[in-house]
Amino acid sequence: MALEEPHSHHLSEATDDPTWLRLIAHASTILNRAAAVIAACILVLMTAFTLLEICLRLFSKSTFMADSLVGNGVAAVGFLSAAWALEEGFMIRVKVLTDRTGPKLAWLCEFFTLVAVEALMLFMAWYQWKSVFKNWSRGTVSETYLPIPMWIPESFFLIGLSLMAFQVFVRILRLLAVGHADERALTL
Repeated sequence: MALEEPHSHHLSEATDDPTWLRLIAHASTILNRAAAVIAACILVLMTAFTLLEICLRLFSKSTFMADSLVGNGVAAVGFLSAAWALEEGFMIRVKVLTDRTGPKLAWLCEFFTLVAVEALMLFMAWYQWKSVFKNWSRGTVSETYLPIPMWIPESFFLIGLSLMAFQVFVRILRLLAVGHADERALTL
């Protein structure tokens, strides 16, 4: 009995995408995986820092930074890994309505949803860019024990939003080019 390959659910290698779309999707995949690796590293660092803080508190000591750093880390992990989770099919998708419609209406619903999500991602990324730039140009730092330049944690959010917008853009292109948007989501 042969064992299944670890990433055999990933469909991007066996796709009906045209070459130009395959190149764009591959660029998105590389960026999404890099962001996911960074998110994993941040998670490991947060865990180590939390364990250090626990050990220090056993001796009535503290770094006085755990809540700030771990809070920013949790947000960074969520934003940096979102596009990878969407691409790999780890987001839940409820298809109660589209399963009961015909293929043309399902395609139209998919298109409308993707365009709306793309508009929302771009809108949020634009405002996040303005915030990052404002904090960078003003030299704003956090009001915590360790003054962290605010543009650093906010950049993680901007990167995550931008990667998500890129991933949704790939899905829109795929929907327009080949008629489907690469269904790899967990469905209910």
